[in-house]
Amino acid sequence: MNTALVIFVFTYIIIATQNIPKVHINRPAGALLGAVAMVLFGVISLKEAYAAIDLDTILFILGMMIIVAYAEVSGFFEIAENFILEKAKTAASLLLFLIFSAGLLSSLFMNDTICLILTPIVLRLTHKTNLNPVPYLIALATSSNIGSAMTIIGNPQNMLIGLYSKIPFLEFLRILAPVTIIGLTLNFFVIRAIYRKEITNKPISVKERDPKSVIQKELLVISFIAVILLLVFLSLGFSPPAVAMTLACFLILAGATKPRKALEQIDWTLLLFFSGLFIVMRAVEKSGITVAIFNYVRNYLSDGKMVQILNLSIGSTVLSNIVSNVPAVMLFSHLFANLADSKLIWLTLAMSSTLAGNLTIIGSVANIIVFESAKDKVKVGFFEYLKVGLPLTLITLVLGIIILFIVA
Repeated sequence: MNTALVIFVFTYIIIATQNIPKVHINRPAGALLGAVAMVLFGVISLKEAYAAIDLDTILFILGMMIIVAYAEVSGFFEIAENFILEKAKTAASLLLFLIFSAGLLSSLFMNDTICLILTPIVLRLTHKTNLNPVPYLIALATSSNIGSAMTIIGNPQNMLIGLYSKIPFLEFLRILAPVTIIGLTLNFFVIRAIYRKEITNKPISVKERDPKSVIQKELLVISFIAVILLLVFLSLGFSPPAVAMTLACFLILAGATKPRKALEQIDWTLLLFFSGLFIVMRAVEKSGITVAIFNYVRNYLSDGKMVQILNLSIGSTVLSNIVSNVPAVMLFSHLFANLADSKLIWLTLAMSSTLAGNLTIIGSVANIIVFESAKDKVKVGFFEYLKVGLPLTLITLVLGIIILFIVA
């Protein structure tokens, strides 16, 4: 256990800071080093390391990156930029538009998908309007997490909870929708307050545009059809990795451009980062650290309603930011599966694990997707994110606990 904890702490430091003097190691390299160390020091075997990599997640992200790459080549993002600029006239209205769009879309089409689609749009918009992209990237990540808490199809951990708890879709929505709507509003005010000097009501000035790119109409239509089919099939409950990879192959076969041009835009190091992180998280789980946290929480699940909600929220928040929220919920789901009359526990777990993802950069997959996808153009440091993530997470968790106590 001590060995796993030491390796995890060093891995976490590298992932969090990235800028250790004279050591040029980025997040994917840090995760890889942590994974290799876990195997070399015998925390897990090589076979266990291979098994720890969640291929469903890797394939889903790969398929989505291919779809997004073809959309980029077709000129889709330029059209989307122009539409948003027509609707959002100021930096503040752009932030508000982004937060509610990303949040509500994430409740229906999974936050990871929305982050993959919207990250390049946010980068291009902020570049054209001379705005600092950092608060808008943070807004995209945090609002997609908050929005995804509302439904059982909003994120992978809610899908697991929906499977185990058997809570009806509409009942889940009724109880957690207030948390999302109020949470998105609070997100706007928190980010605007922290970046008040940059996010104002002054009109946006669009700098001189780059030479207009050629819109590939045929590829644009094909890409649009692929995105619509993606959202439809995901909302109908089809396997996300199967849908993403099938539509990616469809684009490769039907696209009116050479695949190489689109494939060159894929961030292969992001897949390496996830693979390494899966191994590190599996080793942490095997070491007993996560079980110790669960045992603490379980001791308080038989107390009063408020104490149950509060203690489970604290436990899932801590665990979600150690191993990320999806693995945390996987662990809790197996341990809670046989509990009777546990609707409140499942709803609390859905709310707290999702909102806890906003605390740190590695708190959720959506965060990692946003900041790793944007890293070539802008770097968001651990503490830069934390100054938004910490107050936002505390405020929204208190909100969620109060609403669950009243409504559930």
